[in-house]
Amino acid sequence: MKLSISDSIKNIPYYPKALMYGHEEGWVRLSSNENPYPPSEAVLETILDALSAVNRYPGGEKELKDDLAAHYGLAGDNFVIGNGSNELIEMSLRAMKHDSRDGIIVTESSFAFYEIAAKIYGYTVKKVPLKNLTTDLGAIARAIDDRTRIVFLNNPLNPTGTMYEDREFDDFIRSVPPDVLVVVDEAYAEFAQNPQFPGTLTYIKDYPVLIFRTFSKAYGLAGLRVGYSIGDADLVSFLERTKQPFSINLIACLAARAALKDEARLKKVLDNSAQARSFYYAELKAMGLEYVPSEANFVLIRIGDGAEEITRRLFERKVLVRFMGSYGFPDCIRISFGTPAENRKCIEELKKLT
Repeated sequence: MKLSISDSIKNIPYYPKALMYGHEEGWVRLSSNENPYPPSEAVLETILDALSAVNRYPGGEKELKDDLAAHYGLAGDNFVIGNGSNELIEMSLRAMKHDSRDGIIVTESSFAFYEIAAKIYGYTVKKVPLKNLTTDLGAIARAIDDRTRIVFLNNPLNPTGTMYEDREFDDFIRSVPPDVLVVVDEAYAEFAQNPQFPGTLTYIKDYPVLIFRTFSKAYGLAGLRVGYSIGDADLVSFLERTKQPFSINLIACLAARAALKDEARLKKVLDNSAQARSFYYAELKAMGLEYVPSEANFVLIRIGDGAEEITRRLFERKVLVRFMGSYGFPDCIRISFGTPAENRKCIEELKKLT
């Protein structure tokens, strides 16, 4: 190929994004932090009822925004809907393009797409190390310079499951220059049990804060790709200007509205996740394996030098977990919380290999 390609694109690691394992019967999928439970009957009925209308371009975003506004006690224009969090990340990068500020800051171990998308859109990336496996807000504040445009935070943090607390966030946000956007990705917020989880919504009016939430995790709609961002109406309006038309399909919008209203289903999912967390803690402790206490729907486990090999051998037994070498933890695996049967199967197989 004779086309010239920018080094910023060449340097992005390639991987086959559509390759997924474990859809066949008999697999235990605990590698992608998915909700192991399908949507409720009310959500499924909504999806089925919408099928006859897929010949039309989708509507429903305004209604979903209004539902979210009622849920959070805000206005509809405080929300922008995205095709998963990935589109929200890209919208943020597009909307914040600036002639003299072209840098972003991320933690060394966090969601990989922040860095990938930033490079696509021509930003430079600065990485700040974790402190005790947790986002170091003080170090991030010190890393901000006159080139910084966006800080991407991930709370609770994937892959460690740790979180920074409200007082830390308050100190941090007050120190951020007014021309730097702070994106707080709270994809796993519903699972957090720590009462000191930051109340980031209280900052959106007075500070440059944009909050990401998703229907992919606790609400169990990962396959439909619906995320949303919360912020000051003026800020949100600039993201809207960069958004692709009709990026959220009809079924996704309607399913998200139904899922948001199904509070009983959400409670059941969160209760099951809490039980799974307790199960893994007890089993891992009995096995003598070190783990990181988690505020999310997964747990990071220190296996040792054989972490990658154990991941491979579990795969051979149709148990999918995630090797954490690409996140900077070559001695660790991450296990998502599944159903009770899936969790037991995972532990049974893990015991045979450790």
